[in-house]
Amino acid sequence: MAEKKTLLVAAVSVAAVTAVATVAAAAHDPGRASAGRVAATQAASDVEGRYPHGLRHEAVTKGAQRPAKARRLSAGKGVKVAFTVLDRNGRAPADPTSVDLYPLNGDDPFYAEVRDGRVEGEVPAGRYAVLSRVATAGPDGTTSTALVYRPEVDVAKAAGVVLDAREARPIAATVDRAGAGLVDGEVRVVQEIAGAPVVTSQMMGLRNAYVTPTGRVPGLSFDLQGVFTRGGAESGSPYVYNAVVRHPGGVPRKPGLHVRTKDMAAVRTTYGTEGRPACVGGHATPAWPDPGVQIGFFTGVGAAPATRTEYYSPGVDWNLDWMNTTPDCGFGFETTEVWQRDERFPKPGPVQRRLTPAPFGPRKGLVIWGETGDGGEPALTIGMHSTANGASYMAPYAGATGTSVLRDASGRVVRTYGQPGAAWNWPAPKPGDYTLTVDEKRAAPQSPLAVRQHAVWHFTVRDGQAIPLPSLAYRTALDTSARAKAGARQRITVTTDRTGAARPKLWASSDDGRTWKAVAVTRAGKAAWTGTVINPRAGFVSLRASVPGVLDQTVIRAYAIRG
Repeated sequence: MAEKKTLLVAAVSVAAVTAVATVAAAAHDPGRASAGRVAATQAASDVEGRYPHGLRHEAVTKGAQRPAKARRLSAGKGVKVAFTVLDRNGRAPADPTSVDLYPLNGDDPFYAEVRDGRVEGEVPAGRYAVLSRVATAGPDGTTSTALVYRPEVDVAKAAGVVLDAREARPIAATVDRAGAGLVDGEVRVVQEIAGAPVVTSQMMGLRNAYVTPTGRVPGLSFDLQGVFTRGGAESGSPYVYNAVVRHPGGVPRKPGLHVRTKDMAAVRTTYGTEGRPACVGGHATPAWPDPGVQIGFFTGVGAAPATRTEYYSPGVDWNLDWMNTTPDCGFGFETTEVWQRDERFPKPGPVQRRLTPAPFGPRKGLVIWGETGDGGEPALTIGMHSTANGASYMAPYAGATGTSVLRDASGRVVRTYGQPGAAWNWPAPKPGDYTLTVDEKRAAPQSPLAVRQHAVWHFTVRDGQAIPLPSLAYRTALDTSARAKAGARQRITVTTDRTGAARPKLWASSDDGRTWKAVAVTRAGKAAWTGTVINPRAGFVSLRASVPGVLDQTVIRAYAIRG
């Protein structure tokens, strides 16, 4: 928890926010800044870009727009302005501090690094939003952070501006449940500048946080996000509260996040396994409506299968992920499966949710092309380990090897890469018809399932634009260990995406794909089809589905048989 607080409480100047995920990595560990890359779309996100500090720490998502470039405050033509910054003891801050200035005409912001509580420079005459995040060491060894915020400072002539953290008020964070405590949280400020919302302050921790009230300021929003568990424990709590609140119109005199259980969606969530002991955890990230960094805080469920109640602020778009790892709860990149989904709970009250990580299948596929190096976007990204509950990330996967191969209409290999569902440095080929084949073998320590996958896509290249790939997802009733009842009639639902109006075909196998039996399907909705499989007495069921001329996919050992 200590290194998490270091990241969020650090005074990150706007000079560094031109690449959001890199800022997060650099603020925590400058040596890992290169791991903070984030691809252009969520489907193309790299695991280490979203979790730059490890899977047990924050999930960091880049907003829809890039922040403005910042300029260093320095001597030059303009109005001379001097800043004095004081901590909550009335002294010069001991920790590194910055002052940030956002011109209210929409020009690029300025920043200045404060030394011994003072800094001066020159800026064009005009009106600015001015802020500083000021750390103060307490007598008990804890450190508080105060956001000193001035929504409008008129710089018309030589001036001195005092940013005094003693004016800041504590930010309360409470929940009406005995024994619940704050795990972590974030403080954000969004101000409308030149007609557009600008996130002027973010990545500031909620614990031991203070802020200066602003009074009524039209177009300014004060946002708080908090995570609460039993005793404030990061892992093992039978419940977790993921709460957000937006205070529109300025920072209130008594700032706070006060959570009432009756106002929350109470989501009773069961986490399954792939058939072997596992440990489970995950993040909940609110999708704020404004550009900027979005943060999801980790909470661990513990040994799985497991059930806990998760409370969410309703009416908010949440990006949720959950992870199955080895029983030691190590959550290493090389030993963890990660899935994510977007959810919105429209109203308070009880909700039931069951997350079973099977059967696998490819989803969220995208052929991006490009000739950038390994530090850039992937040319191919497919979530090969996706389920009906959520999309996975692209390879590499724990215990899996394989290839991705692009062939032209004559069958000639045009591009190849040594990962299943991922590739770099694939320039767009000349226009024509192509086939993409992905093969994977898997021997994961926490799973006897999905030991092989084979998928083939057919598409036409007309230019160098990205090509979204169609997908077929399986959904079927399984127990918390991804097993079905022996000899039972098993209903399989196949949902389609971008496959056209054609009826999909479905086959099942009980001998690891040596023989297949066709399964008749009937329409069960706009993009859903169902069929019934007779489960064997033991072993596994493999599944194959296709839309001729579009997609053909197979997963060997899609689910296990109980008993």
